Amino acid sequence: MSETPPSLAVSLAPAFDLLLDAVCMVDGQGVFVHVSAAAQQIFGYAPEELIGRRMIDLVLPEDRGRTLEAAQRVMAGQAHLNFENRYLRKDGQVVHLLWSARWLPEAGLRVAVARDITERKRAEQIQAATYAISEAVHRVQDLGMLCQEVHQNISALMPGHNLAVALYDEAGDALSFPYWADRRGPVSPQRQANLSAFCRGLIQRGEVRVVRRGVDPEAEAWVDPELQCRVGVPLSTPSGVIGALVLKSYGDETGCSEQDLALLQYICTQLATAIERLQLYGRLRHLSHHDALTGLPNRALLRDRLGLAMARARRGESFLSVLYLDLDRFKEVNDTHGHLVGDHLLQAFADRLKAQLRASDTVARVGGDEFVVLLESPKGLAGNRAAAEKIRQAFAAPFEVDGRVLAIQPSLGLADFPADGEEEGQLLSAADQAMYTAKGARP
Repeated sequence: MSETPPSLAVSLAPAFDLLLDAVCMVDGQGVFVHVSAAAQQIFGYAPEELIGRRMIDLVLPEDRGRTLEAAQRVMAGQAHLNFENRYLRKDGQVVHLLWSARWLPEAGLRVAVARDITERKRAEQIQAATYAISEAVHRVQDLGMLCQEVHQNISALMPGHNLAVALYDEAGDALSFPYWADRRGPVSPQRQANLSAFCRGLIQRGEVRVVRRGVDPEAEAWVDPELQCRVGVPLSTPSGVIGALVLKSYGDETGCSEQDLALLQYICTQLATAIERLQLYGRLRHLSHHDALTGLPNRALLRDRLGLAMARARRGESFLSVLYLDLDRFKEVNDTHGHLVGDHLLQAFADRLKAQLRASDTVARVGGDEFVVLLESPKGLAGNRAAAEKIRQAFAAPFEVDGRVLAIQPSLGLADFPADGEEEGQLLSAADQAMYTAKGARP
């Protein structure tokens, strides 16, 4: 007569308890009938707490389906080696296990040996995630996409489903959120204001902060009653703190461990370096396409936008005109009052010109005192002429520059597409010539 499961477990228990790997015996219904002493180190439960419990209840929900399939194969007589899945420890942490199992039909038991490979899996995940982040840092040129890829990698390593990235503009003392992912739904003004205050404190101190509800008095001011924990890490660069990354935990979500926090700091260092580089590239791109004095698009960017505007006009989506402007007697201002006053006059002229434009229009500075406006109207060229007349009237009033009243007006020249030119150069030349004709007609 074969041994009953309990007697088999009792007879083998002393030998099993000497092993560093956990030995588990499960009956045909998937219930633990015996576990070795090493199981407590792996699962966090004492052996007597596991006896009588269903094995599948401890498996991470995402892994239960394939775990049950593997158990069926074992019970069908197939020895199963090196099967990996994840369990939830008693403390809520996830543990990665490597199993080898076989079915003992004479005892009606499934015997399995489990090795804790959590550290190995974590090392592999960290290596893969840090490589992916490093690769994204050098590949992605869009800040939002970069933050999204970094977030995906963080979520694979630690509890990090709810994440926000804040950037600080020291010149304007302004805080912006280029990335905000929150499972709780849309961001309310109150929640954003509350998180902004937290981020400003992080940036000012330049230190990592972990704030938990029920532990830190600061958490009592949180708007969302289900928010349980905030982990904030400054985004630090050699030139200073440029922002902050915040992980948020709700309800029964587990927060970051000390090991998670150290890894998060490493990731934030990489992210901060990447953001600083993207910001530098952005400034360089802006400078390459904009006038340094007025901030308006320069001739190169004007050409790009003119090409797009002409394409829209050819498709019948809009009517296009080009307005050329040149300041009369600008040289006299420079000669009489100096180049600094002349620069300030150009800036004031550009500001007044921008204020007259419609959303569809583009203005560029193409020379010392020369400006070009692309006028686009969906209703016809008459709309462009009305816009040009509005611009002309806007300069009837004099400028006040550095305590001086300067009565400076521009000469304007208008050219229409395609009547005055079907190519970019032709259209610009026609508007330029019309401007010089208008300047020559002035008294």
